[in-house]
Amino acid sequence: MLAALSPGAKLFLLGSVLGSFAGSLHGLYFNLYLKALGYGQDLIGVLSAIPGFVVTGLALGAGLLAGRVGCKKLLLFGMGFQGVAWVLPVVLPVPGWLLAAAFLGGVGGALGGVAGGPLLSELAEGRARERLFGVHAGLAVLAGMLGSALGGLLPGFLAARFAFASEPAAAYRAVLALGFGLFFLSLFPVLALPRGQGGLGMSPRQLLSQRRFLAQLAVINGLIGLGAGLLLPFVNLFFKLRFSVPDPILGLIFSLNSLLIGLGNLLSPLLAQRMGRIRLVVLCQALSLPFFFLWGYASPLSLATLGYLVRTALMNLASPMFTVEVFERVPPQLRGGVSAVFMVFWNGGWALGSLASGYVQVRWGFAPLFPATALLYSLAIYHTAKALGGVRTRV
Repeated sequence: MLAALSPGAKLFLLGSVLGSFAGSLHGLYFNLYLKALGYGQDLIGVLSAIPGFVVTGLALGAGLLAGRVGCKKLLLFGMGFQGVAWVLPVVLPVPGWLLAAAFLGGVGGALGGVAGGPLLSELAEGRARERLFGVHAGLAVLAGMLGSALGGLLPGFLAARFAFASEPAAAYRAVLALGFGLFFLSLFPVLALPRGQGGLGMSPRQLLSQRRFLAQLAVINGLIGLGAGLLLPFVNLFFKLRFSVPDPILGLIFSLNSLLIGLGNLLSPLLAQRMGRIRLVVLCQALSLPFFFLWGYASPLSLATLGYLVRTALMNLASPMFTVEVFERVPPQLRGGVSAVFMVFWNGGWALGSLASGYVQVRWGFAPLFPATALLYSLAIYHTAKALGGVRTRV
């Protein structure tokens, strides 16, 4: 499968694998690092929300810019901002700089997120594009799995090696610094990519010509983003606070989660050929809903973990096929703008959900968040089936 890909596609995959490995280390320990420094869940919720609000404000402008400057250049700028956002909390972990880092992370997320999907679309056509999106999502998640598995052992190793046992924040800081180093390496394959399309001159009027389709995407992504923001930024804190899960076990949970998502993404092109893209998305996401409640309310750690793993695997199984379907329904020069609409509403929802979740947790814990998220996801699945399910997939 990899042998048939273009050299540019292989470079993109290499950069994505390195970035995903680094991101798994950052995602696994950033909240725990802040908690070890003495910050509360309300501030952690604010820091998680800021990038989403920034992306919401900038993504449409970035989408319009993508067609003019090229997706490769936009992606590199985004990665630069993201790198600064990762290193600032390591060297300056005080509230003002943490807020600045969250803002810069949002800028990087807006630029890189808008550019990534359209750039990947340029590197393949037709069925090869389906395979590339599936392989990209699968390899990225499997790299995240490896990062989580190894990352679960790193704080203990570093604490013993450098006498950090009495200072857990220092061990987490060292892991985050390592993650930044790996993220820096991921820049080099992207630099070697062929230049992405530029000068396409997409105008707001052209984007508005797709306003009915964009409105459907806005509703779907806004609902999913809001539901995701209530829970997903706080998965590590949930397991840590409710079950007192040690770092190696937490890393194992995250790595198993990534493994299941990665395997599902690799299989999704084959399943989509049999079932249709949108039918696959709707069915898998609907099957995931009961597992929210197993994750949130089961008393043994084993059952809660099972609910978390199965829910996430099903919910994310066919998301690459959803992206392919959406991009193939619009002209190439509008894909940056469509990607921006994805990000505006998903990240806006994520930001609002994260902000609300931090304060809900301080007052009532995690219990109210699970049914609220399941309800929002149910509405999103309904709108996906209603808006996109009746249209025949183009291949």
